[in-house]
This record gives sequence, C-alpha cells and structure tokens, in this order.
Amino acid sequence: METITWDLTWDQYTSCHNIPTEWEDTSWGNDELPSYEFNGYRIWVNSPNLAERKESQEHLGFEFQDWIFAVTRSSYYEDYNNLLLSMDLEEVKSYVSELYEKKVELIS
Repeated sequence: METITWDLTWDQYTSCHNIPTEWEDTSWGNDELPSYEFNGYRIWVNSPNLAERKESQEHLGFEFQDWIFAVTRSSYYEDYNNLLLSMDLEEVKSYVSELYEKKVELIS
C-alpha cells in the first residue's frame, strides 16, 4: 500500500480560516481533528486537502461525505452526533449563533 504524505499537518488545518476569537480552541494532540468550542457546541475543522479528507474517512470505514466543518454538541463529544456538516465557515458561524440564541430564548 502506498504511503500518502500531506503538505499540511493537523495543527495547520485552521490556518486558512478566519476562526472567530470568541471560539475557544479545544484541540488536543490526540484528537483526530482540531476543534473549537462556542456556547456549548464543538466545531471540528477538517483538512483543506480533498484527498486527505477522503482518505481519512475511508480509512476509518466511513462512507465519504465532504466537509471542512462539523458541528456537534459539546456534551455529546464522544457520540460524534453531527448537527451540521459544511464547507462554509460563514454558514457554521450563523448556525452556532442561531442555536445559541434559541437556547437563550428557551431559558428566558
């Protein structure tokens, strides 16, 4: 089997994105991907390289779904229940902000 090497390392996946400063970096060196937390939601950041995204999912036995960002609930961290898969950071920012606003309305 051919060994694939990539130009980017895991900790560089976010360098091409304008991550909001209010998102807390929750990445750990042993995580599959870098992540951020915002108001009870975790935002995972996938590789910007399509071939690497595809290889990593297929290697884990998953059917390929192309995404750069995945949103999960922080409290369900281990379940990996995706609330949103997206290629667009602006869509993710809007989505987690709307979820937070709905949560605040329910509490009020």
